[in-house]
Amino acid sequence: MPELHQENKLFLISAIRDILSGLLDILYPRHCFACDKSLYGEQNTYICNHCLETIKKTEVKRCGKCGSKSGPGMTFSSKGCNECKNTDLRLEKSFFVSDNTEPVRPLIHQFKYKKHMYLATPLASLLVNLLHQEVIGEIDLIVPVPLHWKKKQERGFNQSELMAKEISKKLSIPISINNLHRVKNTLSQTQLSRSQRQKNVKDAFKIKNPEIFIKKNVLLVDDVLTTGITASECAKSLKNTGTSKVFLIALARSNM
Repeated sequence: MPELHQENKLFLISAIRDILSGLLDILYPRHCFACDKSLYGEQNTYICNHCLETIKKTEVKRCGKCGSKSGPGMTFSSKGCNECKNTDLRLEKSFFVSDNTEPVRPLIHQFKYKKHMYLATPLASLLVNLLHQEVIGEIDLIVPVPLHWKKKQERGFNQSELMAKEISKKLSIPISINNLHRVKNTLSQTQLSRSQRQKNVKDAFKIKNPEIFIKKNVLLVDDVLTTGITASECAKSLKNTGTSKVFLIALARSNM
């Protein structure tokens, strides 16, 4: 009988929760942050099922190092692909949810520029789902790509840091924040050529406490990667302190 009473109690709590959720949907309608579709009747809070399925279906074969998509004449090897093997990318392996296209691109825009910081949780879930168990087993420390303190102050947050914190919680792996820090307030990389990008971020990152990185494998977290030069410069700083391996995980891989 006590067990039956407990089941009835749980059922009542669940029913009340469903009723309250329905009322909130009426008073404050939820919409998908990617396509603006109503989320009425869906369990997801921020992204609709259709957009989630679209993201899954857009997975493509990529270079394991820089994330470039496979295509005519594209060859992959352990050293990289046509795009990255002639550049000194200091990353062991890279993981990306999607290209920087819909529905991922509007999610990043809402998160990064519209300041919907709570999107860090579902976006971090998308990132975690990318990682293979063997890679997760190798990771000792999670590190977000840092913003310069002036840019962080202007935006109010570092989007990579918010996602890194969520990933750390989901995987129960320690996180290091502000240890890898940006000492140069660099220009936006968006409109720069490859050579300009390299010059722009050269020596932009420093390490405060190098001892915590010695012989560790690091998961570097970013939102969007274009050429990989910024991430590679972060990896360079980490490896100069004795870091063994640097993996990169990001929401999107842009195409130049």
